[in-house]
Amino acid sequence: MKASFGKMAAWLDDRTGLLTAVNNFLDEEIPASSGWHQVFGSVALFLFLVQVFTGILLAFNYVPQPGSSYFSLQYIINDLTGGRIIRGLHHWAASMMVVVVVLHMIQVALWGAYRRPRETTWMVGVVLLLLVLGFGLTGYLLPGDNRAYWSTVVTLQVSVLAPGAGDFLLRLLGSPGATVGISTFSRFYALHVMVLPALTAVLIVLHVYLVLRHGVTPNPDDVNKPSKKFYPEQAFRDTMAVFAAFVVLFIMAVALDAPLERAADPTDKTYIPRPEWYFLFLFQLLKLFQGSLEVIGAVILPTLAIAALFLVPFLDRGQAKRVGKRTVAWSIVTIAAAGWTTLTIGGS
Repeated sequence: MKASFGKMAAWLDDRTGLLTAVNNFLDEEIPASSGWHQVFGSVALFLFLVQVFTGILLAFNYVPQPGSSYFSLQYIINDLTGGRIIRGLHHWAASMMVVVVVLHMIQVALWGAYRRPRETTWMVGVVLLLLVLGFGLTGYLLPGDNRAYWSTVVTLQVSVLAPGAGDFLLRLLGSPGATVGISTFSRFYALHVMVLPALTAVLIVLHVYLVLRHGVTPNPDDVNKPSKKFYPEQAFRDTMAVFAAFVVLFIMAVALDAPLERAADPTDKTYIPRPEWYFLFLFQLLKLFQGSLEVIGAVILPTLAIAALFLVPFLDRGQAKRVGKRTVAWSIVTIAAAGWTTLTIGGS
């Protein structure tokens, strides 16, 4: 039996190279300083796979049309076996993914892991962060409840403010009058289930390739220390982190109901929409800029923030330092976190 299995494995590896690739991955050389702070990437990948898997299960019974979407979701939650948990896993994994990806980028920033030759690795990570937020933005409309409808109307109204591109964005989203119709619903659904997953999958593969190509960034003091293998120590840490994330996610899916309000009512002009918690800072930022200044909070400041993230590897050209001595990086991250927290609390 063992000999037969060995022959099958040898045949498979000869035809595909799969086993060799896995062995090379497990035998990857990583710095002596690698540890628990580097598990966020694996957890983010796991949460993306959860999103894909639960999204496929939801799609089997979901009707992507205004009105019908709401009632199909009610069917999934109330009548489909395991439907409530599947929807809960999908909903809460989205929030967890935002948290984990942000923590991953903070860890990379504090460790200075964006420096040469890892600039492109960082920039691909920034695009992945934007795609994660894009999932939240496009998926917001799909439940078809009042909250989803009016929050999407606000999103469309904000899109109009983009200088020189507002009308184009509205036409692209199937909403030339900044209203939510069948075309808008279809395009948000297509973006959410086809375009964004495909782009994210491609960029994840590219991101992992770049990490493997350039290696994990060591602490400056550990450069001359002997490296170690990814397996078994770091593989164990990543596995435990993924398991812990799954336990937390499953408890949330069982114990907490994913929000679903009454069916969308386009005539309810008194409804005050609230975005998901990770967009509350933008919601509050818009309140600080009224009238003709609204474009500053809606377009200019977010665009500058994104541009700054892309330029980080080229703005920080200093000598590598231990994470504890990177006072500028710690100060910037602390100020950004304080500003985000303040705006989020103010918008809640």
